[in-house]
Amino acid sequence: MRGKVLRSNDLHDRFTDRLNEAHSVDIATAWATPGAHLRALGAAANRGVDVRAIVGTRGNATHPDALEELSRITEDKLRIIPEGGRLFHPKLYLFRRHEDGIATCQAWIGSANFTKAGFGGHSTANEEILLEVGPGERANALADWFEERWDHYRIDSPVSEQIRRYTEDWKRSPPHPQVRQIASGSVFRRRILIGDAHRPLTLKGYRQALEECEDKLRDEGREWVVLDPRGRSYLRVIHGRRKLLLGAASWSRDAASRKRLKGGVRGTDSDWWGLMGRVRPSHMGAVLGHQEQIQAVLNRVVEARDDEFPDIAVDTMQELRTIRDVGPGTATLLLTLARPDRLLSLNGASGKGLGELALESPPKSLSTLGKPEYYRELLLWLYDQPWYADGPPPDEDLLRIWRFRAALVDSFVYEPT
Repeated sequence: MRGKVLRSNDLHDRFTDRLNEAHSVDIATAWATPGAHLRALGAAANRGVDVRAIVGTRGNATHPDALEELSRITEDKLRIIPEGGRLFHPKLYLFRRHEDGIATCQAWIGSANFTKAGFGGHSTANEEILLEVGPGERANALADWFEERWDHYRIDSPVSEQIRRYTEDWKRSPPHPQVRQIASGSVFRRRILIGDAHRPLTLKGYRQALEECEDKLRDEGREWVVLDPRGRSYLRVIHGRRKLLLGAASWSRDAASRKRLKGGVRGTDSDWWGLMGRVRPSHMGAVLGHQEQIQAVLNRVVEARDDEFPDIAVDTMQELRTIRDVGPGTATLLLTLARPDRLLSLNGASGKGLGELALESPPKSLSTLGKPEYYRELLLWLYDQPWYADGPPPDEDLLRIWRFRAALVDSFVYEPT
């Protein structure tokens, strides 16, 4: 039987079609990463498709999040090939169907790993080719090979323990940037890192996306990063401006405080204190002159229960906007600094990217994006992200990210002009 040649732009749709027809799926791959391909496999497993996988880890290119998700999807029918020995390099996908007591098997074999880059999950996917064969003798021979390798790589220790050890090693020695690009692919824009194709599945995956975002910022020549709490970073800006905003002292007590709150510092500090948005000069007088009123609103947000969002966010945004010269950018900036775990800041440098990331039909202007119905929709998108709902984490490094996880979305979409 002649085989069908599958190319990069065919893979995801064809994979979904095969999953819809299959009763069981076996995968042998050198590397695996999260992405749309893994979500499609998870959806198939949720429908009752039985899944097994053998995954290599050479160069730590396989992402721990992918192993954790595969462990869930396969119900621990997962073989993890440790570093050392021969390189495990196959790319084999088997789709079995049982009908009228007859089992048939189709197979894919070729170059594509079970990764974002391999399955075309972004704008610069690898150029891949796979051959689809079967049902028939060739597909059955490949299925026999999988069974032999499945038995060969049996390990007595639990899959969870293997993943734990690999994750620790991965943290100590993350993949080389070039290896990571081959597995996860490069992106033209930072926001793609948390878009549908690359969406992290866990808080650990979100941290990885933030680290990749830092790499992109360096590539762009920006003078700030994301996660360094002592450097020119989002973490420092959020912590410093939040402390000033919610403190008891007057916001106008000295020039340095006013500049940090405003976010447009000149000279040696450049404009990096304006990350997440600046208070326009024309709005600054209103902010300084209404500190008591604004802080009362912010304190309500700080004390609000999680189940009060997004309603309280929309209500308090509208309340702040009743202050003359306070627009949607200033209102959402103040609210997000008060609750960086729950809210998103809108500003001219990030609003467009955020709207394109989260809304099906994003409005073109910030004033329109800041309308209650659109802001509510943005927040509902945020709360629906799997990485957002993952936590609180036990380790302090992830906990710091978890506490600021909503506000940190700005690092993916902030595009200063």
